[in-house]
Amino acid sequence: MAKCAACGKFLSSSGAATCTLCPCMFHKGCIGFSDGASVSKHWVCPECKKKIRKTDNTDTPVKGVSGDNSPPILSVAPSPGLPPSEETQFRSSSSSPIRGESEYGVLRCELAEYMSEIRNKMAEFRSSLAGIVQRLDGLEQRLSTVEQRETTSATKQIAELESVVAQFKLELNDRDQEALLTDLDICCLPEENGENIVHTIMVLGSKLGVKLENQDIVYAERIGAKNSSIATGSADVKVRPRRVVVRLARRHLRDELLQAARVRRNFTTVDIGLGGLPQRLYLNERLTQANRLLFHRVRQECRKRHWRFSWTKRGRIYTRQEEGMQAYLIRSDSDFLHVFNVGTI
Repeated sequence: MAKCAACGKFLSSSGAATCTLCPCMFHKGCIGFSDGASVSKHWVCPECKKKIRKTDNTDTPVKGVSGDNSPPILSVAPSPGLPPSEETQFRSSSSSPIRGESEYGVLRCELAEYMSEIRNKMAEFRSSLAGIVQRLDGLEQRLSTVEQRETTSATKQIAELESVVAQFKLELNDRDQEALLTDLDICCLPEENGENIVHTIMVLGSKLGVKLENQDIVYAERIGAKNSSIATGSADVKVRPRRVVVRLARRHLRDELLQAARVRRNFTTVDIGLGGLPQRLYLNERLTQANRLLFHRVRQECRKRHWRFSWTKRGRIYTRQEEGMQAYLIRSDSDFLHVFNVGTI
């Protein structure tokens, strides 16, 4: 759709005035014509008129308003001192600026309306933008609140889950420890090729005053990989022998062996008829891996703080600073921290 070359608004080609020298189209009102007036086929726009070279038009007759469809010309009274040709020239020259001022006024009015419309649209846009910014600020604040709430809730849930997991681990460790209530852990028992561990345990029991039969020993074996020096029979290198794990058929047999070993603290390998240099034997309750590591830490901390007592009973770990003082049960890292007031390793 074409636009008016004067005001820039859209117009219909059927009711427009078209210049014969350029393709520009105009509203009739923008060039000084009424809406119902017809425009000559040879009409030239003001811009093209400026480019036409002026000629001597003294002989051009002056047309009346009723006899022509051209824009109206102001009627000027004849001057007594001017001939008819000069009077006509004066009329045509005096009508041109008046028509130009009328077109300029129309353009100014339309431009003012257009600018007013733009200002109104800008005001509406600013108002809408301020509302959008306010809503975004509210959404950001609500999002921040929700994130903070979710973070707090997630942290609380994680802490609760960690507590539940720790409790499950403690219960599983207790159950595993209950399954070892008939087991013994013997350390520093010399290791030889082709040894009979069951016979050695029966001799050890008899020396401690506890009679053991073959049916009393479920199994007895060493834990861990065999050392290469022992496998090759080399006696030049001194290595620590592997631990011996013994499972007895009844719990009271294990308790009697432990009590007898505590009474005879200096019980050595010579007492059970083993050759070589005498080595002290250690009989203890068999602990789970978690309890064994925890008991090792408790013993180290007791030596560091000069606490005199640390022991195990039925798979439970106890410690006490001095004789007659309170005994503490240590089942987990939290108990270790509470008793010794130190961080976990």
